[in-house]
Amino acid sequence: MMKTKLTMIICAVCMLGCCATAFAQGKFTLKGTIRNADGQKVYLRYGTFEEFTLDSATVKKGKFTFRGLMDRPYASGLLYMGRLEGRNPNYVRFSLEPTKMTADIDANDFQSAVFHGGKTQEEENALNAQTAEANEKLKQLNDAYYKANDEKEREALRAQMEPYTRVASEARDNFIKTHPDSYLTPQFLRYTMGHMSYQELKQVYDGLSDDVKQYGDCEEIVKELTALERVQPGKQAPDFTANDINDKPFTMSSLKGHVVIADFWASWCKPCRASNPHMLEIYKKYRIKGLEMVYVSDDDSNEKAWRKAVEQDKLTGEGFHHVLRGLKWDRSKGPQGIDHTNDISDKYAIHYLPTKYLIDQQGRIVCKIESDEQLERELERLLGKAEYPFTINGNVANAEGKEVLLVYGHGRDMKRERTTVKDGRFQFKGVMDNPYYSGTLVLGEWDPRKGGDRCEIALEEGTLTVDAAGGKLAQATLSGGKAQADLNDYQALLKPVTDPLMAMNDQYNNARTEKQRNALRQKMEPLRQQYGELSSNYTLTHPDSYLSVHNLRMDMGRMSFDELKKAYYGLSERVRLYGDSREVEKEIDVRGKTQPGAEAPDFTATDVNGKPFSLSSLKGKVVILDFWASWCVPCRKSNPHVRALYDKYHAKGLDIVYVASDDGREDVWRQAIADDQLVGEGYHHVLRGFDRNLIGKDNPNDISDKYAIHYIPTKFLIDREGKIVCRIDEGQDELLDQKLAELLK
Repeated sequence: MMKTKLTMIICAVCMLGCCATAFAQGKFTLKGTIRNADGQKVYLRYGTFEEFTLDSATVKKGKFTFRGLMDRPYASGLLYMGRLEGRNPNYVRFSLEPTKMTADIDANDFQSAVFHGGKTQEEENALNAQTAEANEKLKQLNDAYYKANDEKEREALRAQMEPYTRVASEARDNFIKTHPDSYLTPQFLRYTMGHMSYQELKQVYDGLSDDVKQYGDCEEIVKELTALERVQPGKQAPDFTANDINDKPFTMSSLKGHVVIADFWASWCKPCRASNPHMLEIYKKYRIKGLEMVYVSDDDSNEKAWRKAVEQDKLTGEGFHHVLRGLKWDRSKGPQGIDHTNDISDKYAIHYLPTKYLIDQQGRIVCKIESDEQLERELERLLGKAEYPFTINGNVANAEGKEVLLVYGHGRDMKRERTTVKDGRFQFKGVMDNPYYSGTLVLGEWDPRKGGDRCEIALEEGTLTVDAAGGKLAQATLSGGKAQADLNDYQALLKPVTDPLMAMNDQYNNARTEKQRNALRQKMEPLRQQYGELSSNYTLTHPDSYLSVHNLRMDMGRMSFDELKKAYYGLSERVRLYGDSREVEKEIDVRGKTQPGAEAPDFTATDVNGKPFSLSSLKGKVVILDFWASWCVPCRKSNPHVRALYDKYHAKGLDIVYVASDDGREDVWRQAIADDQLVGEGYHHVLRGFDRNLIGKDNPNDISDKYAIHYIPTKFLIDREGKIVCRIDEGQDELLDQKLAELLK
């Protein structure tokens, strides 16, 4: 309530301003009747914002009188009791003119006061009569809004307010259009000018009578017109210097040569936060073409919330520049305590959040952004379409009539194109929405188990040449852009390891006994370790190669959270924006939510008995969350140990939740549960929720995705508050035993 009242008082007091001096002094009299206030003082304030007259009168027998001289034909007056501050409801604004006026007030309901006398006040009375029903309903709903306990209730009340707000607004707008000679018109304009364009506001202002312009509250309108004129299309964007989020000086004009989106927002502004994901996509799409983002936040009084919102919304990168608007407010001084000296929002005539401006390479305002479509259209005009054409020219011997398959992209955006070898040649032409994709070329049939003739490619804007003079793509020479050159160097680096590994892999697939396979696994293991070391070292030493983030995506399941973050954020922004980074970013996000101390991600699934089960239902118990499968040999070997822990600690509050990767194999799953004796009131069995139709897409029902599970068995230990204690990987039984003993002494 305090915030609302303070705002209303500030608005009322701010209306006192006027720069008139030519009017000869005139007398006024204000006689008032006031109930429930005998013996108390009533105050009258009128004049300009900087220079005002303050008078007082004592209420006697329910009456008071003010007399005075005015040096102008009109002033916005303020009548109140007590102190003029946010907590004081006993105030009311009225229109004071050099004439005889009356007031009828109930001290217990100042806002319902009735004034008469003077042309302006009677105009206001007539307007209030038109909107009386809407105003009363708005007052009731507003009171209920500030007493509401939750956002859902407030949202419902906002919806109820909308039609009544529209009635009041339309009546006021009509008054503005039809009363160019009323002193009320500039007052109402001040309420609505934030929604008006420069041309609309100037047209209305120019139509006001000279008398109203001279004596009405026009100072703020003129100031607004001046500010709006500064940000009209074609004007140089107002410059400013402020310390950024890293406490380093940032100057707007330093970005000349780039296209800039200036976004005025705040951490507490819901529409702003809702807009940020789209702005992040815009940034990723056009960053390589020279787009910069300047975020000006209305969070001067809460820097911690500002910094947290920037991180949460992932508004980070070399092209993001974050500053606070620069508003200073000494609340103890009321409206006079506002310091706009360094207020960036004032320079850009900002009244509502979010507001965005688009600025061109010369530092000129292009437009105020009104829609996503407008923004895309203007960005395409300034920077060109975010499209990247490519051509693949291939030569391949002894393959006439064979089909060539091109696969590129990732996840749900994976694309497949086909062509046929003719006269020993093939060609692909297309347009990518990214400057880079990893891809594969396949000649002829492809068998996922037996393989086929294929080669990896690095697809960039431009031309890639594939020369398979020997008739096999796997032995082709590829040349093109930087990314393909990196891939060629990387494959040459790994060749001493990959060649023997592939040979052993063929032997493994052809082995007839488990003894032979075990022997081959032992021989392959040091080569696999060497492969991993070479891959990790390449990522660390090539931070500007698209291949590095691709390798990281392959290796991330074997890395610790800290190792993964360090490696990923050590890559260049170009690579993080346009490489195969989506899965890495998702991994970092999920891993961050499953670190020790974090609330264990909840899920609901149907259990082995066909009943709904939620992880959160076990709060108050210690839980082992075990990701396993009936076909997983290490998982099955781990089960006797887990069963022993259950027998030892269940009576003390231990429950076991098994999440099985057996979707589509329910009979086998149930049999494995029975065979391993994982039964009892403290065992809870669910399937992970894997859906093959959603591979590469978001699957909110996949429990393994919520916990970043890449290998099984993987276990999480969860305490009685539902928080993660630790992650237990294969071979870490001692850690599990130790942590359980600490939790269930």
